[in-house]
Amino acid sequence: MNTKAVGAGTRQGRNFHSLVKAGAVLYIAECHELDALKVGVTSRASRTSRVRQHARHGWRTTAEIPFDSGRQAFVAEQAILAFLRACGARETLRQDQLPQGGYTETIAFARQAHLSADQLIAVAQIAAGIVEATEGPLYTIEVMIKEVVAAVNRMVEHIQTLRRTGRRQEADKLAVEARLAIDEITKALRTWRHALAS
Repeated sequence: MNTKAVGAGTRQGRNFHSLVKAGAVLYIAECHELDALKVGVTSRASRTSRVRQHARHGWRTTAEIPFDSGRQAFVAEQAILAFLRACGARETLRQDQLPQGGYTETIAFARQAHLSADQLIAVAQIAAGIVEATEGPLYTIEVMIKEVVAAVNRMVEHIQTLRRTGRRQEADKLAVEARLAIDEITKALRTWRHALAS
């Protein structure tokens, strides 16, 4: 993860909603006049500059965190906001205070909440790191293995129940299907291991 401290208006982008799969930037901005902080997401692929738009209204962008996709940036943004709201920083600016849009992603009364841009950047870096890690191959494989083990355990329990209730033929058929599924999973795991090693 690469967080870049910036001056206002150094990147270009448009709202990420239209380019969910394209590269995106999560940014942190502050406005001393409004005593507010803002978390935002913009696309890296666009020529329009969201950061410059905020700068025209007195906002200074203090950091940017790049993401491979708008979806990842959006997940990180929502996690940051959820964390702040859970900690009590629930007040946002009014819509008329942010004519360029995005007022729901602001933190009003930042000084009274003892929240600085640097602290918000630290929260953003943690959120970004978790989003990136949980979409990485190792984490994804761990989750998949856990789900597969749980499914196999459920299948074994079902086979045992069938045998206990005298439905041996159904149990044997399910056991054969389970063995085939486990063989396929084992092959897939070998393929993943090989791909990760190279």
